[in-house]
Amino acid sequence: MVTVAVLVAVVAVLVFVFYWSGRYGDTKRSSGTSLHRGASAHTTRNGRPKKAYATRDEAVAQARASSQRDTAPMSAYKCGTCDKWHVGH
Repeated sequence: MVTVAVLVAVVAVLVFVFYWSGRYGDTKRSSGTSLHRGASAHTTRNGRPKKAYATRDEAVAQARASSQRDTAPMSAYKCGTCDKWHVGH
């Protein structure tokens, strides 16, 4: 009987955590980066499609240009979803 009560409590906590994180997320994140989008989403935090580059060299060149223009460090990364290259912070 105790095992069943513990199991029910664990499931209730997990349901609560998933509900809370999916609904509210981290308050420091903007609305465009909600947890529902996930890391593999192909839109920016503004809702625009991410620019995909066919080669690493193209993405690195764009990252360097963006870093100099915006004074924020940018880097190129290979996307696990589309298998192309993107630029991001």
